[in-house]
Amino acid sequence: MSQGLLVLVGVDTAPGAEPLTYACSDVKQLRALASAELVGEPLLDPTEQLVRDHLDALFDALKDSGGPLLLVWAGHGVVSAGQLLLRAANTMPRPSAGIAATEVMRACVDSGAGQLLLIFDTCYSGAAADSAGVAKQMLDQLPPNAEHVWVGVLASAQASEKARDGLFGRELRRLLSEGPSDPDLRRRWSVHNRELRGDDLCDALVKEWASDRQRLDFRSSGSGWWVLPNPLYRPDAPEQVVEHLLRAARGGAEDDERSWFTGRTGEVDQVVGWVTAARPGLFVVTGSPGTGKSAVVGRVVSVANPTERVRLLADDPDLGHADPGRSAITANVHARGLTADRIAELLDAQLVRAGRLPRYEPGERNAAELLGALQRAHNDTAAAGKGDEPPSPVLVVDGLDEAREQAFPIAAELLVKLAGLATVIVATRQLPPPPGSQAPLLGVLSPVETLNLDDEQWQDSGRQALREYVIRRLTGVDQRMTPDLVAALLAGDDDVEPRAAVS
Repeated sequence: MSQGLLVLVGVDTAPGAEPLTYACSDVKQLRALASAELVGEPLLDPTEQLVRDHLDALFDALKDSGGPLLLVWAGHGVVSAGQLLLRAANTMPRPSAGIAATEVMRACVDSGAGQLLLIFDTCYSGAAADSAGVAKQMLDQLPPNAEHVWVGVLASAQASEKARDGLFGRELRRLLSEGPSDPDLRRRWSVHNRELRGDDLCDALVKEWASDRQRLDFRSSGSGWWVLPNPLYRPDAPEQVVEHLLRAARGGAEDDERSWFTGRTGEVDQVVGWVTAARPGLFVVTGSPGTGKSAVVGRVVSVANPTERVRLLADDPDLGHADPGRSAITANVHARGLTADRIAELLDAQLVRAGRLPRYEPGERNAAELLGALQRAHNDTAAAGKGDEPPSPVLVVDGLDEAREQAFPIAAELLVKLAGLATVIVATRQLPPPPGSQAPLLGVLSPVETLNLDDEQWQDSGRQALREYVIRRLTGVDQRMTPDLVAALLAGDDDVEPRAAVS
């Protein structure tokens, strides 16, 4: 992350307004949580002139680097003629007095920052969020020297609402100290990411906001990038299996439970064969919903992951299928809700940690940058001509169909091209052609090999695995239950009466 600016203003006391308790303390505590690479000290109960002098000093401060800027204004706000006016320590108690939020936005844009996160924690601050489009227009007029340009405006209350003193600041500090509690949100706050994107922070604030006293308002535009330090970052954290694959491979087991995965030997062996061959190409596991695509692929990824492998072998040293080997999977990602660039960023971070690519100083590589970096690494290896070439990196992308309208761009712009430089294993169901195209999703992918779990032999295997899974989970649960009959019933056996399974 490039050096950036931190603009913090806290106003507890303003003429004619009820004194606040937490505004100044909130911004002081935020200063302690922010990275040392964000430069700036809080203004506590400043006058209007002091604020304007401070804003004037921002001009062109980041024109060479295009670094990030984070503004947090906590205090008093009023709305006049549709715009938010911010009260300083000496603002006269007149309806039209104060510093316009748009004036503050203009000063922040004039700094030359490429990533602008503007947070207003005042009564009626939603009026500032309504001006997010104005901030974007300002940014378009003065394009910063940055590859990624983004502006986000987050208000702690709607334009018609008062804000509760200290409520927003407490939640913001919680996230910047502990990260989100929701597992899906924590995926974006990976322990392997040093920094945090502004849009990820705001998304977590909005989704985990629990108060009904005020409602957040968030608007953004552009390409989000790094703004703040990630509280979950651990430099020595082991490589992880993405949550969706891990759950599928464990058979829904909780973190402290054993894995309930069973059967599917032939399917797992075929995927392991792709992994161990480590030859460039695109390989697909497909099938209807519920046929076990994620479970099969997730099992292979889990056994290859150093941390999960120890857990699985402790439960049962006999895996029951071919062993891909420790660290055989270089990178894995679940595509739900992602774009080609975001998937590339997640894969790149893992390739860097695995030593397959050098660290990219601006951050993780987008799709084009990742393809270029892998091609250069391949060319450098070929030019060196020293001994055997290292095996191709093995990349696993699960749930491509869950990327919805992005599935086809991801396939065409990233995965097909990666397949010339890596072993790319994709789990997805078939999707029909989008408007204007004749090729369905698997036609775009054009895999070297396909494992179709809808084929009759794999359907039989899946039903048998389901029987074994149900019996293992239900054995000893209740003496009135007959696990093998319940298993047969759920597996669709025709000769089982429902009443016979439970007496």
